[in-house]
Amino acid sequence: MDGYVDGYAARDFLVSREALARLGHRIDIRNLFIRTNSDPLVRLPQNADDDQLFDAYRARVTARFNMLEQIVVMDVSSFKPGDSVLIASSLVRMTEEFADQMNQRAREDALRFSEQELARAEKRATEARQQMANWRSETGIVDPTADVTMLNGLINQLETQRTADQNELATIDASGASDHPRRRPLLLDIKTLTDRIAETRKRLGGPSGSATDQISRYEALNAALEYSETNLTSARQALDYARQAAIRQQKYVVVIAEPRADGRPSYPDPVTSLLAASIIGVGLAFFGSLIVSIVRSQFAA
Repeated sequence: MDGYVDGYAARDFLVSREALARLGHRIDIRNLFIRTNSDPLVRLPQNADDDQLFDAYRARVTARFNMLEQIVVMDVSSFKPGDSVLIASSLVRMTEEFADQMNQRAREDALRFSEQELARAEKRATEARQQMANWRSETGIVDPTADVTMLNGLINQLETQRTADQNELATIDASGASDHPRRRPLLLDIKTLTDRIAETRKRLGGPSGSATDQISRYEALNAALEYSETNLTSARQALDYARQAAIRQQKYVVVIAEPRADGRPSYPDPVTSLLAASIIGVGLAFFGSLIVSIVRSQFAA
């Protein structure tokens, strides 16, 4: 596994009660440690409790983390070479599963927040679209800016026509022809144009319901919609980035060496056993000779 934290996590898992419990679901680890035909001094008692089983497991399964090479080294001992291979192979597979679980938790933790943010952004965007649709349905206006442009153009046309009529009327009044046949129609046209300009300006910038009010409401709704869409895009990008980061940070186990049984038994050690037997023999001989000397001295007395 890559990294100091992951290496220590794998090491601690291998020598934990959780590892022993999972191992017990795969193989009959208790009977492997009991083995009635094995050394009675070191084998597990038939009626051993869980604590004794765990003590035996910790005595027979060791794991250490090499910080320099960043690898976990595991040693397994048992009463038969095949048992050691079985235990070690099962622990290797369990460590791979442990790494997968670490991956799953890391991916879930990394993605959960981004997915929640995306869900909130989608909800806000949906609400903003619905508000805009409702406003357009109520007003019958798709874009009020077009209406404002049209009204401004109409006002300009009316003012241009009124200015022309006012100029013509001024020319007639300047000539002193108060009974000119065009004078009365011009006055009527100017009044009509003035009323239409006032009405159009009222539509453009009057109270609620005017073009100005509509465009103000439209701009507020459109700004909220654009913000929600931008936020939604950012949330989608953040989720994609979180997924890519989760893939880059994925943890895995690389088995450098498959479990193999040692051809020589590690216990009992012949040299140590011979030395221990020699010491015990010398001790027994010494105590035996001592006892014989004491007995002889008693009889001699």
